[in-house]
Amino acid sequence: MKIIHVKNPESREACLAQLCANVYGQKAGLDPLVTFTGTLGVLFEQDAARIFVLVDEQQTILAMLLLVSDIEGQGMEVTLLSTPETGGDEEHVKRLVREMATRAPLRVHAPDEASEAFFRDCGITRWLDMPDGMRLGLAAQHETVTPDTLTKPLRFNAEGIVQTFKREPETFESYKARFIAGLERFDGRV
Repeated sequence: MKIIHVKNPESREACLAQLCANVYGQKAGLDPLVTFTGTLGVLFEQDAARIFVLVDEQQTILAMLLLVSDIEGQGMEVTLLSTPETGGDEEHVKRLVREMATRAPLRVHAPDEASEAFFRDCGITRWLDMPDGMRLGLAAQHETVTPDTLTKPLRFNAEGIVQTFKREPETFESYKARFIAGLERFDGRV
């Protein structure tokens, strides 16, 4: 098994579409499309987001994740994480996070104890209590910070994207078509 940074634009778009579909599910409304649009149109354009996959010897994708850089380049936040299919092998996801945690200054959010335990199993051992009640995990490669000195990850304006979709139906249709095409193109391989 090895980790690949997905750089080919078509493969990256297909992986992003599949990640959004897996993470948000069928009944998520516009959330998968908004995340797809913001990541594609803002974060990828600013070279602030990257997709990494864990593959086997036949280049079959076993796990995928989306990393988003922070404003200062201090760290990279795991924002989407999935196996290629809903209900896939959690051990592959853990292996991908574990491997990336040894290579990059990762940070992860844990909204509950189960999430924190999952990321602890991935080797994320330093944890901060954030002001919003969330727990933030830092990989060993991440510099030591406090909640006050932590720089914010780059974001896109989700509400602005929804408003654009309402004002510009052609933009909505364009990204919707790209999202569907990405899902159809995704074949589980890199």
